[in-house]
Amino acid sequence: MIGKLRPVGSHVPLPLKKEGGSVPPWELPYRTYFMGSGTEALSAAIKIAIRRKPRILKPEVVVPAYGCPDLIAAIVAQGAKPVLVDLEPNSSFMNEDGIRQAISSSTVAVVGVGFLGITERLELLAHICCENRLFLIEDSAQCFPPARKHSLADCIVLSFGRGKPINLMGGGALLVRRAIAEDANATLGSYPLKLLKVDAVWHIRRVVFNLLLGRISYDLLERLPQLRIGETRFNRIEKIVRLKVPVSLLLKGIQDFRLRPRIHLKYDQQLSALETKGWVMLSRNLHKADGAADSQVMLRYPLLAPDRETRNRAIQMLNSRGIGASKFYERPIAEIEGVGEFLPRGHYPVAKDISERLLTLPTHEDVKQHHIDLIDEILSSISQN
Repeated sequence: MIGKLRPVGSHVPLPLKKEGGSVPPWELPYRTYFMGSGTEALSAAIKIAIRRKPRILKPEVVVPAYGCPDLIAAIVAQGAKPVLVDLEPNSSFMNEDGIRQAISSSTVAVVGVGFLGITERLELLAHICCENRLFLIEDSAQCFPPARKHSLADCIVLSFGRGKPINLMGGGALLVRRAIAEDANATLGSYPLKLLKVDAVWHIRRVVFNLLLGRISYDLLERLPQLRIGETRFNRIEKIVRLKVPVSLLLKGIQDFRLRPRIHLKYDQQLSALETKGWVMLSRNLHKADGAADSQVMLRYPLLAPDRETRNRAIQMLNSRGIGASKFYERPIAEIEGVGEFLPRGHYPVAKDISERLLTLPTHEDVKQHHIDLIDEILSSISQN
């Protein structure tokens, strides 16, 4: 194949020509605050949680031990301490006993992080938070739509950045349960407001960005080491802003998302024989989460190889044949450069195991049946050796 199929990333839509009075589907239970990014939205949610417990001088926030380092950036930006919880074996879900053990008198919030389209078990987390009078945040930056049981989370975080379910070339949203909207107004009012202009410059950026998603363009970009494409890095939050986003743009993004093919269902069917060879299909967890499995479009398709060596060999072979396979986050959060200074010492064996065995496959709209056939051929040949 010429070029390379990108690992992730959908095309940027054009705004709807007519909004027709439509509103986002979550508008009834939640109030929407557009933010500069999903990370900024999460940090703002944490600030709301902290303000609701003003007597706690050193607030703590519970998050999973495997995930994006932006989780840590969002927490430390509010002067809080991240507390990591290991995962369930062969799963993206936080360990229930680990969550309960992580909660202390200084805990203000638990963050349930969706993983590549698999929402966390919000019902379980809501029960734990209710028992301990804690704030529940659903981080849905990698999932859309958010979990079906909206009323369970106090806040929901969305991201519209590159490589997210709805790509608007940046920005995010904080959905706040209307019962606590006054707290949000008081908290978010101090952040400056910035207008997202869908002007001529935006349209040029959109055209260029969409062109760069092509096979040849992506292959050329990936060969430029200074771009550091796909590298996981820890970046501190420099500032937090609110955005004024045209609703017509968001609604078109939602519309396009709903029309996107459910590529993960084809992977489920065609790659199922790998399970007899020691592979784990994490998409099976869609049916154990609180989101509707039939409505989700997975951001990437996650597989756990039998071991690290098999994973690495599979990624090398897939990429050499033009398939953008990825290790995703190559390390647990605690081992990412720059993060350790903010974390207490801890041992997270499952997060470590997942980081060494995880392989992700593209699921965007440019993935075709012949790509899936090639992936099946490569992974099956590796598993027979």
